[in-house]
Amino acid sequence: AVLAILARRGFVAAHQPLSWAAAAVVVAILIDPIVDVLDRRLPRIVSVIIALLVAATATWAVIYVAADDLSSGVDRLSEAAQDAAAELEQRDDSIGEAARDVDLVRRVETFVEALDERVTGGDDVLASTAGTVPTYFLSGILTLFLMSYGPRFARSAVEQLPDPSQQTEVTELVTDGIQRARRAIWLILTEATVVGFVVASSARLLDVPAPAALGLTAGVMAILPHVGIMLGSLPLVLLVLALRSDSLALTTVVVVVVCQLFDSYWLRRRIALYSVHVGLLVPWVVALVGYAAYGVGGAAYGLAFAVFLLAILDQLARRTHRGSFFAPPPAAHPAPTAEAVPG
Repeated sequence: AVLAILARRGFVAAHQPLSWAAAAVVVAILIDPIVDVLDRRLPRIVSVIIALLVAATATWAVIYVAADDLSSGVDRLSEAAQDAAAELEQRDDSIGEAARDVDLVRRVETFVEALDERVTGGDDVLASTAGTVPTYFLSGILTLFLMSYGPRFARSAVEQLPDPSQQTEVTELVTDGIQRARRAIWLILTEATVVGFVVASSARLLDVPAPAALGLTAGVMAILPHVGIMLGSLPLVLLVLALRSDSLALTTVVVVVVCQLFDSYWLRRRIALYSVHVGLLVPWVVALVGYAAYGVGGAAYGLAFAVFLLAILDQLARRTHRGSFFAPPPAAHPAPTAEAVPG
């Protein structure tokens, strides 16, 4: 009990540097193929720095554009949302009745007040980013360290196993798991980027406020399987319903549902064939717990570790099924004697 209490207190006290180390591990694994390509013409440390700078610049550029777009369009969005809520409550059909039942005007006013208080512009994003530069600098150093000495540490850890066959099995297991998890993460991120771009372009084409913020929301939610595209596109559908027309909103819903079905029944299955199957429960639970504990970073890096563990478990299941990993050898059956043969 004393050791458990000490371990808990030690983990709580060291959770910040441990989170830096976990983030550095995830980033190092993800950018390793990019570094290998750059390493053919540049020194390895320069390749790592270039990969880190490109990834950080692209991430914060998307966040800056989305925040600045939302800040500039929040006034128009607030006025349009209030007018649309009042119009919906004045309708005589079932939609108007439902709007009156939920007191839509009051709820929209509350949402608008909260939105005005919480929305920040691109300058605020830059200011908050400048305050976290030391943290990202330390994480970058840890990533450089892992890219240089991580494989050596891994080999040394595996060599602690007494049996050479177990060393080989563990090495192949972890290597295959990392490769499959990394492939799954990159494919899912590519799909999410495409979804975000399509939603942002559609919002801009339909003249809906804050298209970049809508695209970022849709792209982030599209990471979650089976329902992510529908949930991420819900703000776009509501704005189209409020600002455009019912028929256009219905068309948007049909397109979103078709895209979600295509993702669930074809695209995700193809991704699973080339990487690992990621179901519905694990990403949702990990994202919610990670976000509650460490915010957006905890949800993102928690999902990465969850995909890696799923890949490891899948590899274990395949190897155990083939009888090649931690599976007992088949019992030797003696040849039947003459007395054991019937007749």
